[in-house]
Amino acid sequence: MKLDKFFLKAISQGASDIHFKAGSAPIVRMFGDLYVVKGPPLRTDDITNLVFELLAQAHGKHLRSFTEIDTTYSIPGKARFRVNIYRSRGEYAIAMRYIPLTIPTLEELRVPSVLKLLARRPRGLVLVTGITGSGKTTTLASSIEFINQNRKVHIITIEDPVEFVYSDNRAIIHQREVGIDTPNFITALRAALREDPDVIMVGEMRDMDTIATVLQAAETGHLVFSTFHTTDAKETIARIISYFPESQQQQVRSQIAANVIGIISQRLAKRRDKKGLVLAAEVLINTPTIRSAILENRIAEIPMLISKGAEEYSMQTFDQAAVKLFKEGLITEEVGRATATNPSEFDRSIKFTR
Repeated sequence: MKLDKFFLKAISQGASDIHFKAGSAPIVRMFGDLYVVKGPPLRTDDITNLVFELLAQAHGKHLRSFTEIDTTYSIPGKARFRVNIYRSRGEYAIAMRYIPLTIPTLEELRVPSVLKLLARRPRGLVLVTGITGSGKTTTLASSIEFINQNRKVHIITIEDPVEFVYSDNRAIIHQREVGIDTPNFITALRAALREDPDVIMVGEMRDMDTIATVLQAAETGHLVFSTFHTTDAKETIARIISYFPESQQQQVRSQIAANVIGIISQRLAKRRDKKGLVLAAEVLINTPTIRSAILENRIAEIPMLISKGAEEYSMQTFDQAAVKLFKEGLITEEVGRATATNPSEFDRSIKFTR
C-alpha cells in the first residue's frame, strides 16, 4: 500500500518515469528532467524486496530465467506501469514508465491529422520512430484505438510487454505478450498471418528477422504498425536497409518503396508555459517522388522532398514542425532551435515573426 501511494503521488505531480537503485533515494522524471525524491537512500535489500513485489504480477516471468525483465505493474483502476528490472554492477535496478489507463486521442497528443488517413488504409506499413521517451508507444496505442473506434476489423498486437490495454469497440483485438503468450516476435508474427488479421501492431522492430517479417506482413495485404529507434524518416529508411546484407539491400529498398505508406518521427519539446511537453513530428508520406528516391538510393534527398510536399501531401520536416510550434506560442525560440534538425533553417523561417 505504501508503494502504491508513492507511485500515485509521483504521477499526480507529473512523473513519467520512476527509477530505483541501491544507494540513492527514488528518482523521478518530470517533463523531461530527473529529480531525486527527498528521503533516505535505498539499500540493496530494499531494491530486492521491491523487485519481488513487482514480479508478483509478472506471470510466467522469473528472475532466474532473465538478466533483464520487461513486465507491467498495475494499481487496479488507478494506474499502470511498464517495468524493466535489470542488473547494474551486480545489483538490481528498476525503471518504471507510467502508462495512462485511458488511451489519449490523436488530437490530445497533437499528432498530425494525416495519421488518421493512414490508419484508414487497408494495407501498408506505418512506422512511428524516435528516441526512447519520445512518445512512440503512446502514438501507436492512440492509432490502434482510433482504428478500434472507427473500423470493423480484427487487430492483433504483439508487445513486450503489453502496455496499453484495449477494450473491443467496433474492432476485435487480441493482445499477445512476448514471453507469456508467445516465445518471441518472429513466432508471433508468423502465426498472426494465419489468424485472420486486418491490422497487426508490432511493438518494436528490433532485428533483421523481425523487420523482414513485418515487411512480409505488409506485402501480404495487411495494415501493419510498428516502432523503430531512429531520429527521422531519412535515418529510418537507411537503417532498415543497413540491417540486411548488401546482396539483399536492393530487394529491401523495393519492399520499403512498395509497402511503407508513412513514417511519423517524434521529438518532445518543453512547453513555453512549463506545463509539460509538446509533440514535434516529422511526417513522411510515400509519394511517387519519394518512392523513386528510395528505389534509386537517393535517401539523402528525403528531407528536401518532405519539405516540398508539405502543402500537397500534409508532410512536414522537424524544422517546419518546430516553426509551427513557435508561431503558435507553444515553445520558446531556444527550444524550437533545439528541436529543429537544422537550427539555421529554423532561424531563417522565424526571422520575420520575432
